[in-house]
Amino acid sequence: MAAILEGLSRTTGASGCVLKLHLLPDGPEATYRFGQPGSRPQLVVPVEPQDSFRGEFKLYGAGAGPAASPAALECLRPVLEGALLALIERNNASHQIDILLQILGVTEEANLLMNARGEILFANARGEELLSLQRAQGQLANDGQPAPLHSLIVAEMTRRRDSRERVRRQVLTTSDGSRWRLEIVALSGLGSVGCSLVVLTPIRMPGAEEIRKRFADSQISRREAEVLAFVLHGKKAFEIADQLGITEYTVKDHLKHAYAKLGITSRGQLLSRLAVAVPGTA
Repeated sequence: MAAILEGLSRTTGASGCVLKLHLLPDGPEATYRFGQPGSRPQLVVPVEPQDSFRGEFKLYGAGAGPAASPAALECLRPVLEGALLALIERNNASHQIDILLQILGVTEEANLLMNARGEILFANARGEELLSLQRAQGQLANDGQPAPLHSLIVAEMTRRRDSRERVRRQVLTTSDGSRWRLEIVALSGLGSVGCSLVVLTPIRMPGAEEIRKRFADSQISRREAEVLAFVLHGKKAFEIADQLGITEYTVKDHLKHAYAKLGITSRGQLLSRLAVAVPGTA
C-alpha cells in the first residue's frame, strides 16, 4: 500500500496523499497516509470497483508531476483499482490461510495444504508423519500401480483440476498396508494461489471378531477370520503363520476356504465386500 501511495505522490508532484477505504457491504474502514498531507487537496480520485470496496485518494499540493491532472488520473484509475483489489485479495487470502492452518493443526487426520505446483505449504503432525519417509509409497484402489505418495497426490490434484471437480475422493493404500480415504478440495477465495486442501483419513480395519459378525451369513470360522484380519493389514502368509503359530500351508488353506465362502479371490475384493457388508460402513 505504501508503494502505491508513494507512486501517486511522485507522479502527481504531490507533497503527500491520503487513501480512505471502506470494504463493502459492511466491512471495516481504514485510512492510509503518505508524505505531508496539507489542508487543501488539489486532486481527488474516487475508486469503487466491482462493489468490492469504496475508496478515495486525496492528493495534496499536486500540480508538478506528469499525472497531475484529473484526466491523467482518470486514465490511471483502473490500474489503481486493480492494484487495490489485488492487495485486498492477498490480505484476505493470508488471513484465510492463517485461520485454516490453525484449524488443520488440531485434527487427527493427515492434512496438507498444497499449491498448484504440488509444493507443501503446510502439513500437520499426522501429515508430516505420513510423508516423513522420502520413499513413502501408495497406490489407489482403482489403480494397481504403486507410486511415491507425494507424486500420487499431485497427480490426483491435476485430475481434479482437469475434470473441474470441486472435490476429488479416492481410497489409497500405503506401503505398510494402511488404507486411507483421500480427499482433495479446491480452496476458493485464495486469489491466484491455487491451493488445495488434501485430507487423508485412516480407514480402520476390522478385527477378527468384527469380520465374523459382518460375514455371519457366510459362516466364517474364528481362525479364518483371524487370517483375514491379518491379510487386511497387509501381512504376508509367512508373517501370519509366525503370528498364529501355524504353518504357512495352513494359513493359505484357511485363506482359500474363507475366500471361497465369500465368493472372492483377492484382498481388494475382500475390502469391497467389507465396505458393503453392513449398510453405511463404506
